[in-house]
Amino acid sequence: MSDLDSCIGDIDATLNERSRQIGECAPAPTVLIVGAGPAGLFAACELLRHGVKPRVVERRLAPHDEARGTALQPAVLEILDRGGLIEPFLRAGVRIRHIQLLGPGLREIVSEHFADAGCAYEFQCSLPQWRTEAILREHLESLGLEVEFGTEVRSIEDDPDGMRVTLDTGGRTEAVTAAYVLGAGGGHSITRHSMQEHLAGETYDGRYWVADAKVRLPCPPECGRLVVGPTGFVLFSPLPDDRWLIFVNRDEADRRREPPTAAELGALLDARTGVDVGLSDLRWVSPFKMHKRVAERLSDGRRFLLGDAAHLSSPLGGEGLNAALMDAADIAWKLALVMRGAAKPSLLDSYATERGLADHHVLEVSDEVHGLVMGLVAMCGGDGVPNVPEGDPAQNIAATRRRLMLDVSYAGSPLVGEAGAVLEGPSPGERFPACHRLSGTGHHLIVFGEAPCLDHLRARWDKRVSIVDASGAHFDAAEAGVPNGGAILVRPDGFIGFRAIPADETTMAALDAHLATYLVPDVVTVG
Repeated sequence: MSDLDSCIGDIDATLNERSRQIGECAPAPTVLIVGAGPAGLFAACELLRHGVKPRVVERRLAPHDEARGTALQPAVLEILDRGGLIEPFLRAGVRIRHIQLLGPGLREIVSEHFADAGCAYEFQCSLPQWRTEAILREHLESLGLEVEFGTEVRSIEDDPDGMRVTLDTGGRTEAVTAAYVLGAGGGHSITRHSMQEHLAGETYDGRYWVADAKVRLPCPPECGRLVVGPTGFVLFSPLPDDRWLIFVNRDEADRRREPPTAAELGALLDARTGVDVGLSDLRWVSPFKMHKRVAERLSDGRRFLLGDAAHLSSPLGGEGLNAALMDAADIAWKLALVMRGAAKPSLLDSYATERGLADHHVLEVSDEVHGLVMGLVAMCGGDGVPNVPEGDPAQNIAATRRRLMLDVSYAGSPLVGEAGAVLEGPSPGERFPACHRLSGTGHHLIVFGEAPCLDHLRARWDKRVSIVDASGAHFDAAEAGVPNGGAILVRPDGFIGFRAIPADETTMAALDAHLATYLVPDVVTVG
């Protein structure tokens, strides 16, 4: 028996599972994931990595073959790396190292390069969403977990033991009681509806087509392009096999629901760009609207909203899919700790707090990008010349990191704290720059220089926290935000949870108290 199987067995034995089926009894899952899109699948992958085996149901009868969300941001590539999944994504995807903004006649307005982003992966990895989902499903299957296609959730109701969920599989009705439900079923989420929640916000003006096709228009290697003109814009994002994900605004008078033919879509692209794009091999095209929306509550303690069930952002920002994967990573480590009895149930309250902060940040960034594009389109009217101010180099790098989701912060979360001096640099709540070098599923306390009380911390938290000597592991103190020494606690998701400057008895006692707010110690000390 593997360590994973043993861990899963211990968890199942400690949980009070029960189920009720209409007509017959069936075993209940401990965690039910509703939806097998990227958020649901990655949540399952991460739960398994942390020792919890969920059940995944999907109302679709089979996987889809649509491009949808494509570009994985550097911050998410680091998360995939920590989850042991980076290699299949790098093999399957193409790399985008810079973005060109072009005006009428394909004149360059500005070009944004990712080389100075300051992370392990200074590029976006682009592949169609159906391939992302296939990679995640294949990983789950290798671990013995199958997605249950053709299984629709009819209702989710409160139950003394958790959540009572009614499932319909080809006319066969089943009722199960799940300890927790992860709602990853998209914008029309039944999990969100069962919480009496809705996606608050707004829908952007206009209607759009999204397509997966080939074009003859020359483009520099590893480059995405956004072309603006007086009548709108076209976004070309590279995909494997010389294909492109294409976004284009529709004419205001175009209200039809049926998709355009290849000739019609090609003519629209030519009109928007002012050149012969040479569209061919149209594989998929779909109408869509752009939204800026987020649920007011992301959780009620038993139900958690992930991905499009929780938030919708403009695809021009390229952050919706990535935020969904971050949602999955955040809830997985917290839920696993609670289910193992290693953390207090109150830890789960931090999901709504932290992902709420991040989701609003995503909406702000996506809205900024959306506004920039629409502003450039407006500049093109009346033979105007669109332009973007050069800006300060440091500000430009900060803006690039912002768009690559490298500045996501949980500052203000109850899981974040510090003691001692307050310095600049990576702060509690921010991503630890060298997080890709840390392995395993636990917390890491990285100590720079001498520190007292380490034996006490080991005795209290040995099964929860790995203590790392920074000099032996060659971590850089300045990069960690403790240039003159100290200690930082890196959470299982790669974010800094606590910073102690210096690492003395007072700050180490504060760290110990911080851990005790949400973790259950190995050894309970008295007095």
